[in-house]
Amino acid sequence: MKKYIRAKSENANKKLMFFLASVTKEYNSFFNFKINDPLIYIVTSRKDFDLIVGRKTENWLVAITRGNNIYILDKEKFSKESNHKSEDFWQTLRHEYSHVYYTQITHSHFPRWLNEGLAGYLSNKKLIIDDKIQSKIFNIFFDFNKCNADTYRIGQFWVKQMIKKFGKRKLLELIKSLDFDEEMSIRRFAIKFYKVYGFQFNKKNVAKFLK
Repeated sequence: MKKYIRAKSENANKKLMFFLASVTKEYNSFFNFKINDPLIYIVTSRKDFDLIVGRKTENWLVAITRGNNIYILDKEKFSKESNHKSEDFWQTLRHEYSHVYYTQITHSHFPRWLNEGLAGYLSNKKLIIDDKIQSKIFNIFFDFNKCNADTYRIGQFWVKQMIKKFGKRKLLELIKSLDFDEEMSIRRFAIKFYKVYGFQFNKKNVAKFLK
């Protein structure tokens, strides 16, 4: 396993250094917040990645963020040991960098739909909402802190809607109010949400985002 220590590490190649510096500048501006630079570990095999995660991982899973560490499969192994193309490496790293900001701001990964949705939004992930996903967009009220295959797209859908309807400033105000070390309940989140947006976080009200 290779180890790159922050954007200015001597053993990081120039392309990676430039990329990290660019993303850091962009995200500092978006969040209006500066993070402690994460350690980035380039994992050279799926076997090693499984050991880090602690289980046999799905072929779509190529990176995780733990604390201030990002573990990501080597770019050269994306097309060989996952269902991603090698060029997806950069978008995936953008995704994980968003998690670093989110967790340093909130001291939490929760709610998962918001964390994953924001990461998808900031990484410019192409959002495809088909009929199957459209029928599940209100699942955030039932699977509030769970994370499954639908969480990423549904979360990104709602983040996009929230920014479109109410702007980035309110979304960041909400995120910066979520300062909890533990898993957040939907009730506690609803209280924070009401203070920022002025209406209750429930299916009826959130459905108005779509109008």
